[in-house]
Amino acid sequence: MKKIILSICLILIFAFSVQAAEQVNLTVPITKPAINSYKIDSIVLNVTGATITITLIDPVSGEKPVFSYYGATATALMNVLNKTDLSTKSLQKRIFEKLIADGKILGTISGTPD
Repeated sequence: MKKIILSICLILIFAFSVQAAEQVNLTVPITKPAINSYKIDSIVLNVTGATITITLIDPVSGEKPVFSYYGATATALMNVLNKTDLSTKSLQKRIFEKLIADGKILGTISGTPD
């Protein structure tokens, strides 16, 4: 019985460690602290305040850069997002693409949606 439970635990640990959530791999890594990639930490859509706040996180150092969109730009992005079919491309990938397109971060997107 102990061997069965141990085997199940090892399988679960392996299964969860193999999953690769989407992330952006920095073209030019940051050296202090050493940062090679970011994942999405939070996305706040403030419709009445016309603000989008995106917080990324480096899974190793815990560094959390914050990026924001305001006013008409934020409202337009939220309107597009409200009508977007997320079954063809994930929300996280769309956010990374927007940050890259706007020059806020430089990198390539990898991983699969959670």
